[in-house]
Order: sequence, then structure tokens, then C-alpha cells
Amino acid sequence: MAGTPTLARTAPASPAPTPAAACVDLGTEPVTLAALIDRALCANVDTRSAWQRIRGQQAQVGVARAAFLPSLDATASQRRQLGDRAPGSDPDQTGVSLSASWLLWDFGGRRANLAQARQTLAALQAGLDSRSQQIAQAAIAAYFRQLAASAALQAADASVTSAAETVRAASQRLRVGLGTRAELLQAETALAQARLLQIQRAGELAAGAGALAVTAGYEADRAIRLVETLPEPARSPAPPALATLLAEARQRHPDRLAQLASRDAAESELDRLAAQRLPQLSVSASRSDTRDSDGRIDSGQVALTATVPLFTGGRQTWQEEAARSSIALADIAIRQTEQQISLAVWQAWHGLVTARARVDASDQLLASASEATRAALARYQAGLGDLLTLLRAQDDLADARQQQARARHDWAAARLELARASGLLIRDPDPLLSRPDQETTP
Repeated sequence: MAGTPTLARTAPASPAPTPAAACVDLGTEPVTLAALIDRALCANVDTRSAWQRIRGQQAQVGVARAAFLPSLDATASQRRQLGDRAPGSDPDQTGVSLSASWLLWDFGGRRANLAQARQTLAALQAGLDSRSQQIAQAAIAAYFRQLAASAALQAADASVTSAAETVRAASQRLRVGLGTRAELLQAETALAQARLLQIQRAGELAAGAGALAVTAGYEADRAIRLVETLPEPARSPAPPALATLLAEARQRHPDRLAQLASRDAAESELDRLAAQRLPQLSVSASRSDTRDSDGRIDSGQVALTATVPLFTGGRQTWQEEAARSSIALADIAIRQTEQQISLAVWQAWHGLVTARARVDASDQLLASASEATRAALARYQAGLGDLLTLLRAQDDLADARQQQARARHDWAAARLELARASGLLIRDPDPLLSRPDQETTP
């Protein structure tokens, strides 16, 4: 997105999560949106918990891989016989044995188990991606709320300045005999109301600062300065075609990817259960060495074993039925997720189009209100206008300033909301959301 920090981020495959205390400190310099998101992702306990679940599942993948390899065991024993024994026999006996076994063929059971472990890992990784997007969205919302509160306070400051100028003009008219005491009191009342709004906006800004600090993993009293630069709406391209975003979301949204991986894991579980109906072929070998007073006894064997399941009391059938039910539930969940994604993209796309139109309307409103206020003030200072007209013009101007500030921040937030709804927020929203050649119609 032109003019905004790039939010490209992909979830690493395996590194350990960073402890909250080791996250990069934001310092005292103005913070960009990308830096705030990185800090929020690092400090959030949900992401660290998700990393631990991923690491645990990676170990399960290793366990599934180990099933393809042979096992080797060595034992050593030193025994003493107690109680009655044959005359002249040695009560002590020493033994060493070595045994190996290897499952040669199980008709895909181990392969299905490994596939299930891998798909479960993929689902956890996609789930981490989805949770990361939620955390990033919370950081974005806090960032823009704080910028909007700052802009609202600046608008309130400007309204106080305008009201104070009106009080000076009313005082001047009263001194030269063109005004009345009532006009001066009305102007002072308007100034007091502007100051009350200024105090309210300052309180909202302070409250938002605490929420922003907590979002970044700090205590509420930690001060965070923000880079108060927004993209210029007039220079930004129109949003991509709705059909393009819907197609991207179907392919790349982490919630859908997690559901697909869960379904694949359920199918692998059914394959594993089906393989249990078939024979297993394994080979084993052992060698032992036993020594006592009578001498040394060596023994060894090699065996090829085939195991054929005959009857399990119906357990196998019910397990497979449960697996089929899990697959059906996964299909339903995928369809539900696809509908939710399409609705989110639809609403976010139209929200962005609406927000862009609001920016244009608020700019025109502010220009008209500013010109009307200048004209009313000039007429009032020249003794040609009345105070009520000037006060109404100043109220309209204050409202226009507030609306413009809100519209611009809402538009910037709507762009990132569209990226989140499309599943692109943590990956790389810029290439898609900045295409200038897309249509703006559904």
C-alpha cells in the first residue's frame, strides 16, 4: 500500500517463540504501524502458546517418521540363583543379548499416520497465521484509534482558537459601540463549550494511549509515540476488483487453509484405520551370550512374522465410521468458513469504497465550512453580520474538521481491514491492494 508501512510477514516453520521480555523495545522515537504490529505479535501470549503447540506437533511428526526405521535393543544381566540348586552348580550367571526388529510392510498404515501428523502440523501453522492476523488487526485498530483521537484533539484545539478569535471580535465591537454585552456572553459561552470539548478529546487520547500500550505488550502507563503520517487518498489506487479479492481469499486465507489441513488429517486417519485391516510383515533377529561356571552358551534366531487381523469385536468398523463422520464435519466446516470469508471480503470491500467516498465528501465539507466561517467572521468584524451566524458557521467548521479527521483514518483502516478479510494482512497485502489497473465494481 503506497504511503503505508509494508506488512509483509510470513510465519517461520520452526524457530522457538521469543519471550515477551526479549521482544524489541519500541523506544522513545515515533513508531510505525509495522513496528507496532511486530511488537504486538512478539509479546502476545497466544502466539507463544501457538508456537509451543507447533513444536509439540513437530515432535509428533518425528515420532511418525521413526516408525519407518528398525529398532535395536541391547540387554545385559547378572543373575544369582537363591534357594535350592543342583549340587556343584554355579549360582551366578551372566547374560548379554542383542535384538532387532523392523516392520517391513503394513499396507500404508505408517504412511497414513505420518500424513496425519503432517496435516495436523499444517493446520496448527495455519491457525497461528490466522491468530497472528487477529492480533495484527487489534494492533491496527488501536493504532488508528489513537491517530484519530489525536486528530480529533487537534480539531478541538482549532475550534478553541476560532472561538477565542470570536470573543476578541465581540469585545472589539462592544468597545466601539457596535455590539452588545449579550453578544460577548454568547461568544464566551461558545469558547467555554469548545474548551470542554477540547478537554474531552484530550481524555479520550489519554485513554487510547493506555490501550495502545497494552496492545504492544507494555503496562498501560508506557508512552508510545506514533508516526502520524497517512497515505494520501487522492494518490492511492482504487481497490482491486471484488472477484479478484474473493479468488485470492479462497486460495490463501489461513482459516480456510487450516480447515483443509484438518480435513486432510481426518482422511489420513481413515487410511490408517483401513490399513489395520490388512496383514503386517515384520522381521526380527536376536543373539544372546550366557556364561556360568559350566561354560558359555550362545544362541540366536531370525524370524519373519506375518500378522493377520481376524476379528476385533467390531471396534475397527466403528472407528472407521467415526473417521468418516470427522471428514463430513470437516467438509461442513470448510463450507462455513468459505461463506464467512466471502462475507468478510464483501463487507470490507464495500466498506473501503464507502470510506473513500466519505473522504472526498469530508474534504468538500471542510472547504465549504472554512470559506463560510471566514466570510461570517469578516462580516461580523466589519459590523455587517450577526454573532449567531458566525457561531453557527464555527460549529459547522468544527464538525467538518472532526468528520474529515475521522474519515481519513477510517479510510486508512478500511484498506488494512480489506487485507485482513482477504487473508493477506500478515503475508503481503501491498502487491494486491496496490494494483492500479483493477475495476472498482463488483
